[in-house]
Amino acid sequence: MVDGVPRYEVRLARAGEEDAICDVCREGFTVSSNGLLPTAAVERRAQQYYNPTRVRHEIATAGADLGWQGYVVAVSEAGGVLGAAGGGITDHTVGNVYVLYLNVALRGRGIGTALLDFVTQQQRSEGATEQWVSVTEGNDLGIPFYLARGFVVRDRVPFDVADDGTVGAHSLRMSRPI
Repeated sequence: MVDGVPRYEVRLARAGEEDAICDVCREGFTVSSNGLLPTAAVERRAQQYYNPTRVRHEIATAGADLGWQGYVVAVSEAGGVLGAAGGGITDHTVGNVYVLYLNVALRGRGIGTALLDFVTQQQRSEGATEQWVSVTEGNDLGIPFYLARGFVVRDRVPFDVADDGTVGAHSLRMSRPI
C-alpha cells in the first residue's frame, strides 16, 4: 500500500469478476447520479447495464469487434476490483469511453487515470485519433476528471427522458484528441 492506495494492476477483466465489476459500477453510478436523476431511473439503468449476466457476456465477448473492447479493471494484490472501465471504437478513428467507475473511497489517487489510460491505449492501438465520453450534466465527480485530462464539452443531449417526452437530465458529450 502506498499513500493509502493498495497496490494494483490494470488489465482486461476475467471471468468470475463480474459481480465485483457490477458492485463498483453500481456504486459509482449511484453516487455520481445523486440529485441528477430520479432514484427509479438510477436503479433502472444500473440494473440494465451492471447486472452480472450482461457483464459476464461482455467479458466473454471482449474484443470480438471493435465496438466493445472489453472491461478493464484495476485489481488489488488481494484480488479485489477497485475500479472498472470499458470502451470501443466507432467510425474507425473514434474511441468511446462507455464506462469508468471506481471505489469512491479511492478517488483522487490515480486509479481512474490508470483505467482511462489503458482504454485510451487500446483505442490508439486500433487507430483511434479522438476519444468521446458522455457525462450527466451536473456530475461533479466525472466532469472535472475528464476536463483535467483534456476533454472539452462539445454537445449537450437529452439523457433521461420520461414517457411523456419530458427531459429530466442531459448528458454532456465531451471529446479530446488521442
